[in-house]
Amino acid sequence: MRRLAKTIAAASLLLALPAFSATDSAAPADSVAVQADTASADTSHFQWWSAVPVLGYTEETELQYGAMVNFFIPSSFKGGNSQEIDIAAYGSTRKQFQFAATPYFYLAHDRISGWLDFRYQNWVGHFFGIGNDVDIDDYISFDRETFFFMALVESNLGLPPALQFFRYGMVLDINHSTMEFREYDGEIALPANPDGWRTALGYHLTVDTRDNPNWARHGMYLQWEHRFYNDALGDFSFTYQELDLRTYGETIWNTSMAVGLMWQRSDGDVPFEYMAGPDGIKRFRGVETKYFRDNQALIMQVELRKTLFWRLAGDIFFEGGKVGPYFSQLLRNEWHRSVGFGGKFALNKSERLYARAEFSWVDFKSLGMTFYFREAF
Repeated sequence: MRRLAKTIAAASLLLALPAFSATDSAAPADSVAVQADTASADTSHFQWWSAVPVLGYTEETELQYGAMVNFFIPSSFKGGNSQEIDIAAYGSTRKQFQFAATPYFYLAHDRISGWLDFRYQNWVGHFFGIGNDVDIDDYISFDRETFFFMALVESNLGLPPALQFFRYGMVLDINHSTMEFREYDGEIALPANPDGWRTALGYHLTVDTRDNPNWARHGMYLQWEHRFYNDALGDFSFTYQELDLRTYGETIWNTSMAVGLMWQRSDGDVPFEYMAGPDGIKRFRGVETKYFRDNQALIMQVELRKTLFWRLAGDIFFEGGKVGPYFSQLLRNEWHRSVGFGGKFALNKSERLYARAEFSWVDFKSLGMTFYFREAF
């Protein structure tokens, strides 16, 4: 009950926090349509930035506090995608700290796109062991310092007009982590030494017919990613594969529906934090990162989203997830389940960019909360 009261109090504070933004004048909801009707991008109603305090609660961080700022750069042509730079810094009552800067870019008349993710973490985490049957109250704590850089560049250059929804690209991952495990007298086996560099190159294929990359109301998204980590460039040799399927549509009362399915696989000399499993923020919300993990993972999600009034919106969702050492065992293992609901606050209405605070009831046993911006999937 103490955790429930603290979670509810944090959510109430979060949803009451104001967001600040700057525009040339008040930004109407149909500013995208205004741009599309002009010969070049109309910035007279463009929102240039937004800022929101971070005050929330997750199972991994407990209470967290900080700030988040988003900068927007208008497209140079009508109907084009706006570029964006997201900067966030926050600490937590578990003595965790994270700084992240993520630019999203569109070049060559939106034919080339991608993002860069720079991140530093001084973190306290929990390792619950490997496998699908884990105990949420039994874990090994560790301290971790991570310098992380990841980049994705994709394009549809060279493709005919009928295939503009298909994009191909490359992904780069550079990660250096040092970890120290705390004393533990339980039965969970310590993972192999995870210190060192993880460096990978990979390819990225996407089919994307969504009407908006943030809050899609119709269309579908299919992504296949395959990354190759090599000890010639770092300290570990392993591969990571990910299949991400999503579809979006409209239901009654102007409510949008999103359905997602993700399959992950890691193979080789895999550091324990790169094993397949939920991230707890976008995939299977309300648990600590990789609460359950193994060589393969399957995650299913269904969510209903609806705008309410002013800058407020809400969602309800159901999520299932499970892991296993190989595919046949993965299919036989039981599902972890979660149901939840949340509130959203529009940071940029024309770009459909929302901050969200969501409650989850995990396996009908424990309550979790997630604060993040952008949609979960």
